[in-house]
Amino acid sequence: MDVDLKALNDAVAKGLPMPFAVAKSGEALVADATASYKEKLAQVALVIFETISALGEVKITTIEVIGDKKGIIMDLGDDGLLGTIFQPKDDAIPVEYSKLLRQLRLKPVAAVPMGRMALVDPSILPKIKSILQEYVGDFTDRIFQNQMKNQGIKVEELHGEDVRRLILALGKATGMIVGRKKGRELSSKLTELVK
Repeated sequence: MDVDLKALNDAVAKGLPMPFAVAKSGEALVADATASYKEKLAQVALVIFETISALGEVKITTIEVIGDKKGIIMDLGDDGLLGTIFQPKDDAIPVEYSKLLRQLRLKPVAAVPMGRMALVDPSILPKIKSILQEYVGDFTDRIFQNQMKNQGIKVEELHGEDVRRLILALGKATGMIVGRKKGRELSSKLTELVK
């Protein structure tokens, strides 16, 4: 996503309590005030992305959840989501939170482009898929294709950083199905495969 740490921390100064951004690649960026939630927010976002993908053509732009002690509002876009955690008042989300999230999305800070790594032989993908099947069985095709799409990976132009992102995303997705320990185990196996 095209939001950086400064933009998130600036949003805190403007009144957004605990902002965060999670790209479809699974990379989470959180304001200093939200640091302790980073891993949990990445997991929540993964579930949301997978759920929306499973629904198909349904367009969801906002998700709001209000609990007795904490609430969360998320603005979903094509590249990921922006959100904030907050303490609910009168079981409602303050209107200014939605407004501040829209401002973050409408006035993004340009991301610093990363250098591309060398091209990788696409024959690595069936090997990755085969190892993934050991962990998720019948879910293999759906998870693999969803993550290929979410990561924007093109088989004909496969780079080393694409494979690394795919491995990270597959590990997270697998962890949501069979547990975090198995997800980390899968990531380790796949990482060994590409060394």
